[in-house]
Parts: sequence; C-alpha cells; structure tokens
Amino acid sequence: MFDYTGKRKRETMKKLLLLLLVHSSVLYCMINQTEDVTPVITNGALPFKISITVDDFQIPGGIHSAAVGQWGSQYLFITGRTNGLHGFANSGDFPPSEQNRNVFVVDTHNKRVQFRSLDDPLSGLSQAKIDTLSVVSPQSHQINNTLYITGGYGIDTATNTFSTKDTLTAINISGLIHWVANPSCTCRASDYIRQISNPIFQVTGGVMYQFDQCPTLLIFGQNFIGNYTTASNGIYTRQVRAFDIVDDGCKLGVRIHESTSPDPNYRRRDLNIIPIIKTNKCKDTPAYVALSGVFTLNTGIWTVPVEITTDGTPTMADPLSENTFKQAMNNYTSAHVELLSKNGDMYTVLFGGITYGFFENGQFMTSTDFPFTNEITVVKRSASGNYQQFFLPVEYPVILSTQSNPGNRLRFGAGARFVLAPDLPIFFNDVLNLKKIKKPTVIGYIIGGIQSTVANTNVISDSAASPYIFKVTLTPCC
Repeated sequence: MFDYTGKRKRETMKKLLLLLLVHSSVLYCMINQTEDVTPVITNGALPFKISITVDDFQIPGGIHSAAVGQWGSQYLFITGRTNGLHGFANSGDFPPSEQNRNVFVVDTHNKRVQFRSLDDPLSGLSQAKIDTLSVVSPQSHQINNTLYITGGYGIDTATNTFSTKDTLTAINISGLIHWVANPSCTCRASDYIRQISNPIFQVTGGVMYQFDQCPTLLIFGQNFIGNYTTASNGIYTRQVRAFDIVDDGCKLGVRIHESTSPDPNYRRRDLNIIPIIKTNKCKDTPAYVALSGVFTLNTGIWTVPVEITTDGTPTMADPLSENTFKQAMNNYTSAHVELLSKNGDMYTVLFGGITYGFFENGQFMTSTDFPFTNEITVVKRSASGNYQQFFLPVEYPVILSTQSNPGNRLRFGAGARFVLAPDLPIFFNDVLNLKKIKKPTVIGYIIGGIQSTVANTNVISDSAASPYIFKVTLTPCC
C-alpha cells in the first residue's frame, strides 16, 4: 500500500541511519527521550489569565477518548469509553460493555444533554458498523457539517476479538443531532453515516487534520491488535500518513498519497497535536506541532516537539542540543486550546491529564509513574520559533470523590475534549485570535475525560469516565 521508493526514501533513511549511529548509545540508556527537561517557568508574564468553573449540567455516565463535532452551541460526541483508566488485567483491559454506544448531544446554550443508543432498533446500523462507531481513541476532524473519523480500537463482536479498525466514517453532524433529539422521527442514524475501509485508516491514538487543499494527515499513533494487556504492544506507525478524502456528499472515497517513511523519533501515540500559525513578514502559515506523547522503547515519554507542515512533512530539533526545548509537564492527550497573540506568539493551554513533571509544595518534581494531575501549563511558541512552558496558578475546581476512595480530590483532563464556544474570533484553523478578545470571555468547555481518585493507579475502580462539564473563561491582561 505504501510506496517508500524514490528520492524521499533515500534521503530519509540516510538521515535516520546517521541519527541512530550518533545517538544510539544515548537512546537506549534513557527512559524518556531526553535525560532532562526544560525548566517550567513560574510567575512568568502571559498576555491572558484562565479560570475554570464546573457547569451545572453533566453527561450521564461520563465519556472519554471520543470524537466530537460542533453545530453551533451543540456538540456531538460519538465513540469513546464509559469506564476509567485500563487496569492492565491479564484478561484484557477494555471490556466491550464499557464501549460508548451512545451518541451524546451536549447543548451548552440550553444546558442540556440528550443521548440515544446506536443499539436502538431504529438506528438502521448493523452490529459491525456499531463496533466501528464505539471504539476508543479514534482520530477525527470536522469540515463544515461533516465529521470524519478514522480507526480507533475496539471489539469485533462477530469474532469476539479486538482490533484497530480500518474504517473511515463520514457523519452528517446536524443530521445525527436531529436523530438523537427526535426519537419519534422516522429517520435512521444510518441516513447520516457513511463508511469505507482501507488499511491506511488503521490507526488509534493519533491525530487527524486537514487544511485547505492540502491532503488529510493521519499523524502518528499505532495499530493495536488483540487484547490490551501488560505485555502487549501495538505497531506504531512512526509516520505521517497522507490521503485525500473524496466526498461528494453521497459517495465516499480515498486517494492515497505517499506517506513519510517510519522514523523511530515518531514512535508516539496518545499525544496533543496542535494547530499553529507561523507569522513571518505579515504572512500567516498554518502548521501543526506534536507535543510530547508516549511511549519510548523504554516506556518513557517523548519530550521534543515535532513540527509538521500542512502537506505532512515532519521535522524535529536535535534532542542532544542544550538549546532544544524538552517538554516537562502535561505529556498525555488532554483538553487543550490554542491562541495567537498580536505579535505572532502561539500559546497552547494544556488542561491537566497525565504528566511527567509536577509541582509539590512549590517544588518541581518528576515521576516515571506519570501521575494524573489537575495542574495546567501553557506551551508558548514564539514568532521566532522558540518554545517555553509556563506554569499557571490555576487548577481544575476541587471536586471530591463520593465513590472510590471517598473524600479524595478528583484529577481531570486525560482523554478530555476542549470545545470552542460559538461565535469567537478564530483563524482559519480554529486558533483563537487573542488580539480580538478585549474582555473576560467564555472561550469553551472541557467535556468528559478520565477522572482519577489518586495520582497513580492500575486498579480499575480508582478512576472513571468524567461526567463533568467545565466552563473555561479567558481574561486578557493588556
């Protein structure tokens, strides 16, 4: 399927061989990608402040690691899971009963959540299609009223085995919202869902983006086959896959481009890959940045960001250079939002999740157990391309567990989704225009994710899918 011949392959392989020859002795003695991390800046000056409050409505049962599409103030959630962190049980960690088979519609304007099951007799969906629509950690990207979803990991009911799906799904967002909100309607969920299959889509834990006339990019992730247990390991793509989605509204197809050759530095999954805007002489150029992620060959974190052009070309700074930025905190996939300042600096707010570094009693500490955290940081990419990470003096609201480990403070963010509030000043790739936010503004909501009652656990009952909806307000500082 993938053609790695030609000049691009030879140049890439030569680069990889040189990198491995020079750095192999270093790579295999470390847990993380680098021995150290860049110091996190405390009390640093930022052009905005962030506050988080818990809203007064919830998602019944909770959800995490789902795909989401937006239609005004309504947000459609599909796929994902309803339990918490997997517990590394030898019999498998992803019970099919906890795969999310509901389609949720979260209406932040009316503060209402409606849902309807894919198992509804009036869905018009076969069991095989329901399996592909109830996976965990698929990739998704919205274009106008269509939500495209690829891959994800879940059960194959017919064979009672687990796999990463090779499916591309196109969902009519407003149509499926109508199906959920109108159970007496004669329409079917299947009226708004189209699918095709191709091995290029067989990825979980990556990220999917597409801009303008550029190809759709499926960035990093893995192909995991079989039950997920302690000794298991997926096949990491270690690449950026590129293709065109051919969609006339009726027929769905794909036109495959040459993907990048696998690179050991891109063995990453479950990470935040963010849209950015590079400004140079008043010209705005969109791109993407892959932040941190897991796992190295020694089950550590990746620390050095990877920048990716909209046509799918990735580059990474030298990990051994003392000037290279090495991300210290908020290393796992979490809720995040991006902002561009008037001077061309990019800011990404990372809301909690799972982390390598953290602060305790004012002291920076690290843990290779990668604990859950309520702490929030900002990764800044300056207009000149330099990175810094700032610690924010704000956390998720204090909510105490009433079930497992009662009285413990819940930790949020991992596998959560940040959704933009409607009618905000945004650029072409959904980056917020900070220059046009003049007063305290609700910029969006953090929905779902994993809530954990302890920092570190492999006990299933210690965590759960979060039902909470958090409102995020930004206040400009100047």
